[in-house]
Amino acid sequence: MKVIALRNRCIASGACVLAASQVFNQRDSDGVVELVQEHPSLDQLQKVQQAVVACPSQVFVVEEEDDLSELTLTTDDEGL
Repeated sequence: MKVIALRNRCIASGACVLAASQVFNQRDSDGVVELVQEHPSLDQLQKVQQAVVACPSQVFVVEEEDDLSELTLTTDDEGL
């Protein structure tokens, strides 16, 4: 599974950090989402999914893949 954070949509609510603080953080300068881990363990999958759902500005795009043996996170500052 691949999760893309579209940072240009982020309103710095911090919901992702509350849901998955081992995976997400916020920039000190403006509160926009940052990734702590680009390849978190699959143990973090449920928390990442909670962060995706909790985000009020729908920052995250989830790309389901056939191979669910890896969780990959990335950022996109331009938007898809």
